[in-house]
Amino acid sequence: MNLSANEAERDTGAPSALTLFADEGLPFPPVPAALASALQVQGRAWFATRPVASSPYDFHHFLDEVETQPDVADYAVVGFDGHGTNSWAVHFYLVGQGLALFIKLPWGGAYLEPEPARAHITEMFDWAAALLSQLQRAESAGKIPPGMRLHVAASRFDHAGWRWVAAGQNAAETPWNPAGGMRAAVLQELEAVIAGRALAGGATPQGPMT
Repeated sequence: MNLSANEAERDTGAPSALTLFADEGLPFPPVPAALASALQVQGRAWFATRPVASSPYDFHHFLDEVETQPDVADYAVVGFDGHGTNSWAVHFYLVGQGLALFIKLPWGGAYLEPEPARAHITEMFDWAAALLSQLQRAESAGKIPPGMRLHVAASRFDHAGWRWVAAGQNAAETPWNPAGGMRAAVLQELEAVIAGRALAGGATPQGPMT
C-alpha cells in the first residue's frame, strides 16, 4: 500500500473514500448510494457509516456482531487496515436487511504482488455488485422471506463461506456452505430463487412451480 492510503489523514465524506481507493488504483466497492453518502472517517485509511467498536482488520468482530445482533442497523465499512509489514488488507463490509457481506482481501503488504492482488480485488467487487443486483431482483419479486438474510464471508485471512439465516434462527449454530466455488454457487442459487426453482435457503419448492 502506498503512503497515501496507509498514513495520510483524510477528510470526511464519500468523495475522500473514493479518492482513497483511486490512489491505490483500485475500484471503489459497490456501496449503495444511501450508505456511500454517510461514510465518515473512522481510522487512518478506512471509513464507516457508523461508529464501530473494532478496526476492520478484526474480521470476526463483524461476523460475531451480525450473529448476536441480527437487528443491527444497515451499515458499510470500506478501506484499508492492518499491522506489521505484511498483514494488510482491503475491506468491504456491507450489512442490510437481506445481506451481511464481509470481504477482506490482501492489499498493501510488503511481499504482496500488486497486480494479481488488484485483479482479484476487482473481480471480487464486480461479483459483489452482481450479488447485490441479484438479491435486489429476488427481493423485488417477493422471493426472499421477511427476516431472511444471506451471510457471505470472503477472506483470504479468516473464515470464508456463505449461508442463509432466517429470522429467529440461531446464526452461531447455522452451518456455512464451503468457500470453494462460492461466487458461482451464490449467484446460481439467487437465479434459482428468482425463477422459483428454489427457496431462499436452498430448499426445493413442493408442488407445481408458477
